[in-house]
Amino acid sequence: MSYRALYRVWRPQRFEDLVGQEHVTKTLMNALREQHLSHAYLFHGPRGTGKTSAAKILAKAVNCEHGPAPEPCNECEACRRITEGAIMDVVEIDAASNRGVDEIRDLRDKVKFAPTEVRYKVYIIDEVHMLTTEAFNALLKTLEEPPPHVIFILATTEPHKLPPTIISRCQRFSFRRFSFEQIVSRMKFICESMGIPYENGALLAIARAADGGMRDALSLLDQVLAFSGERLDEQAVIQVTGAAPKEIMFRILKDLEQENPASALKRLEEAIASGMEPEKLIQDLIHTCRDMLLYLTAPDLDEISYFAADPHASDLAKRLGSDRISEMMDQLIHYQQQIKWVAHPRILLEMAFVRLSARRKKQELAEVPAVEKLEQRMKQLEAMLERLKNAPPEPVPKGNRESGKGADAGEKSRSQAASVPLGGNWAEQLSDASFAQIKKVWPELLHRVKKEKITVHAWLINGDPVAATRDTVILAFKSKIHREAIEKESNRELIETILSQMTGTAYRLKPVMLADWKAMKAHVKNAPEGEQASALEVPQDEDVVRKAIALFGEDVVKIIK
Repeated sequence: MSYRALYRVWRPQRFEDLVGQEHVTKTLMNALREQHLSHAYLFHGPRGTGKTSAAKILAKAVNCEHGPAPEPCNECEACRRITEGAIMDVVEIDAASNRGVDEIRDLRDKVKFAPTEVRYKVYIIDEVHMLTTEAFNALLKTLEEPPPHVIFILATTEPHKLPPTIISRCQRFSFRRFSFEQIVSRMKFICESMGIPYENGALLAIARAADGGMRDALSLLDQVLAFSGERLDEQAVIQVTGAAPKEIMFRILKDLEQENPASALKRLEEAIASGMEPEKLIQDLIHTCRDMLLYLTAPDLDEISYFAADPHASDLAKRLGSDRISEMMDQLIHYQQQIKWVAHPRILLEMAFVRLSARRKKQELAEVPAVEKLEQRMKQLEAMLERLKNAPPEPVPKGNRESGKGADAGEKSRSQAASVPLGGNWAEQLSDASFAQIKKVWPELLHRVKKEKITVHAWLINGDPVAATRDTVILAFKSKIHREAIEKESNRELIETILSQMTGTAYRLKPVMLADWKAMKAHVKNAPEGEQASALEVPQDEDVVRKAIALFGEDVVKIIK
C-alpha cells in the first residue's frame, strides 16, 4: 500500500477525536441523539480546523447501521465505506472546480432520486463561496426545501462571500483556530503513537509555524520527518521552514538594543547569505519580540517556556523592557507591511535596522529644539522682568484724583489708569524707527499668527499698531472684547513670540482702547508747554495715593498736602 500523509492517516473519525471544536461537536451529537437533524449545515472557519472531517463524521453518524447515533461506530459496512469514499450517496463536491450553474443544475436534478445504499444522501460542498451567482440562484430553492432524504453540508473559509439567502437557510457552525497547546498536544500524541523521538522545541516551532491549523501542523510534521529521518529535532524544523534560529534573532535584537547598527547589518548579511528571505526574517523578528513581551507579562505560558530555560533570552527581554519591545514591534510591523511592495526588500530591512538602532540619538535630536526654545523663552521673561523693575508707575489723570465722587470716581480712575499705554514719559519713549519696523512686518505677522492659531488671528485683525517704543508695541482696539482677548496671557505670548522671531527684538504688546489712545494724545497736545511734562509724568507717590483710594475708598482716605 502506498504511503499516506499524516493528516490523512490521523484524520478524526469520531466527534470525540475532533479536539478544539467542542462547541460544534456537542451541538451535533445532541441533535443526532434527539433526531433533530437539519436539512442544511454551514461549516465555516480557517483552513485546517476540521470542517471537512466534521462533515464526513456527520455523514457517517446519520447513515450508521446502528444510528442515526451521536457517534458513528466505524465498524459497520456503511461507516467503513463512507470513510473510504466508496458510497455514491455521500458526494463530495469541490466548488472551486465545479462552480458553474450547469454543475448545480445537474446536482439539483439528481437530488430528487432516493439513496440506493444508505439512509440519507449527503452532499458535502467544499469551498462553497467559489460558486458563481447563477449557481447560488440555481441551488437556492433546492437548499430551502430539499427532499427528506437529502442533507447538504456547505464548508467554506470565507462565509462573508455567501449570499444572505443561502446563509439564512442553513444552521451555521463556526470552527475556531486550534490553540498552541492543542496542536502541541496532538503532535505529541501522534509521535508517541508512532514511536518517534522528539524534542519539545521542535514541536513548539512546528506549532508556531502552523498558525492555528492542525492540518498545516501535521503536513509540516510529515515534511520534517521525511527530512530528518526517524528523529524530530528543532534544527530540522528550522531548516525545513526557513525560519531563523533563535540565537540569530536574539543577537540582532541585542545589537539593536545596544545601538550597534554595524553588527546588526553584518548578522543580516549572514542570514541572507544562508538562504533566509528578508520577509521571513522580519516575521521571525516580530514573533521573537512578541515572545519577549509575553515573557515579561505572562511568563507561565507554555508557548514561551524556552525563555525560562535560556538565561540570555530572559536577560535580553528584561533589559529591553515592555515599552521598548512594543515600540520595536510597532516599527517592525510597519516595515513588514511595506516590504511586500518594494522591489528590494533587503534594503528596506537594512533601513529598519539603522533606524531601530538610532533611538537614543533621535531622542537627543528631538530634545535640542525644546531646550533652545526654553532658553529663548527664559531670556524673554528675564528681559520683561527687568523692564517691569525699571518702568515708572502708570500715570493717573489729574481730574480723577481731584474729583470727589466717591466709589464711582474710584472706578473711573482705575478704568482710565488701565487704559494708559505706558508709564512715565511715554511720549518721549516713542520711536519712529521701531514703529516703521512694526508696520513693515505686521502683514506677515498676521499671516503667521493665522497659521499658528486662527482664533487669535480673528481677534488681532481688529487692532492696529498705533505707536511703538524700543521694546513695546501699542495696539489700539475699537472693541473692548477684542482688546481683552488679546490681553489674555496665552494669546499675547503667542503674538510676542512670533514678533520677536521676525524682528529679533523682544517686543511686548500693550493693548489699549482707541478712544483712550486718542484722548491721551490730545491731552498732551493741548497742554501748555510748561505743563506737558507734568501731564506726562506722575510722581511715584501719586500711585500710592491711587492704590490707597482703590483699597479703602474715597471717604476714608484723606490727602494732606
